[in-house]
Amino acid sequence: MGLFHTKDKHEFTPLLVEIEERPTSPLGRSLLWSLFAFLTISLLWLFLAKIDVVVSARGKVVPDGEIKTLQPVETGVIGSILVKEGQSVKKGEVLMEIDPSVTQSDLASKQKNLTLLELEIERLDAQINDRAFHPSRKCQESTAIATQQMMYTSGKLAYDQQRQVLQEQIRQNDEATEAAKADKSRLKQLLTSAKEHEARLKEVLDIIAKKEYIDAQNQRIEYQEQLTMKEHAIAQSQGKLNELNQQLRLVTQEYRNKLLADLTQKSKEATSLRTEVETTQFRNAKQQIIAPVDGTIGKLLVHTVGGVVTPAEKLLTVIPKGVPLIIKATVLNQDIGFVTKEMEAAVKIDTFDFQKYGLIHGEVKHIADDAIDDEKLGPVYEIAIAPSSLTLKGEGKTLSIHPGMSVTAELKVGKRRVIEFFIYPMIKYLDEGLSVR
Repeated sequence: MGLFHTKDKHEFTPLLVEIEERPTSPLGRSLLWSLFAFLTISLLWLFLAKIDVVVSARGKVVPDGEIKTLQPVETGVIGSILVKEGQSVKKGEVLMEIDPSVTQSDLASKQKNLTLLELEIERLDAQINDRAFHPSRKCQESTAIATQQMMYTSGKLAYDQQRQVLQEQIRQNDEATEAAKADKSRLKQLLTSAKEHEARLKEVLDIIAKKEYIDAQNQRIEYQEQLTMKEHAIAQSQGKLNELNQQLRLVTQEYRNKLLADLTQKSKEATSLRTEVETTQFRNAKQQIIAPVDGTIGKLLVHTVGGVVTPAEKLLTVIPKGVPLIIKATVLNQDIGFVTKEMEAAVKIDTFDFQKYGLIHGEVKHIADDAIDDEKLGPVYEIAIAPSSLTLKGEGKTLSIHPGMSVTAELKVGKRRVIEFFIYPMIKYLDEGLSVR
């Protein structure tokens, strides 16, 4: 047996016996242990490794005082342009003048309408309080005064006539009621006498003619019926009186309600018109475009004297003098709770590839107290970031940052284990699933 090697023995054994007796390949065992070690290391990395949690905020570079864009508040014609691009200006300096003739005519029209409204309010107030109407001297429009006096007289006359008709009906009804009450009293006395007479005849019915007793009985019944009719008539008169009094109250109430409704409506119109008058007066005073701050004229957007400008049309911009640049960005509502003042920020300038030119570091200086609504993003909060530098270097170049450049600010709000990125969505999914009935 010693003549055969182990290898030779396996070569001459049957196939099944060879499979059973052949030693396990060390390659498979090594692969299994390698896979186990990889999984163990991966799990340890998932549990122990931490990565930064970053909040992104889109924004742009602006002067700390903002670029001042000046606009007219009313349609007008340019009277004069007193500056040019690049010119230094002082706060309060007149930059442009607009002809105020349009706003002046509009102001006069609104003031006239307001005076007429106030005259109508005086008339309505006099009618409601049932006093004489004496127009104030504020209104000089004789036609308008005559119209309001006519409305006062005709309205009061119609109301008085309605009341007089109802009051006359009430008086007549009262007279009829009093007459019916007198008849009722008389009939009561007659009925009492008739009852007594009938009772006396009934006692001597055996010695008198039966017809005499029947006549007395019929007389008593007749008085009883008449008394019942009078009581019914009195009740009807009382019901009619209540109805007439209700109509009288209704006429008064409807008259006052209509006047009060008109007064309320006219008062609202007058309040609105007063606001318009004040606004127009303000606009009329704003026909001079004045520099709001010390600075430099940026862009002059209109150049034609005599040209027409409209409300909110941009006329020119003023760049504030000596104002540092900051970055204003917006943070989503779900992220703002993690952002704090003095938090560090890494800012990518869209114009310059950050892989070539790097980032600008900064610090959060201000967080808005309230959200603003964005049409696409919903509620967002504005933050201000003070950059530590206004230049980028790369490829042998030094690049400056200018107002208006769009940026993406990344705010490091904390760290999270890698495993949490996988577990938290599952927990949220299970929690939402279990809460559904």
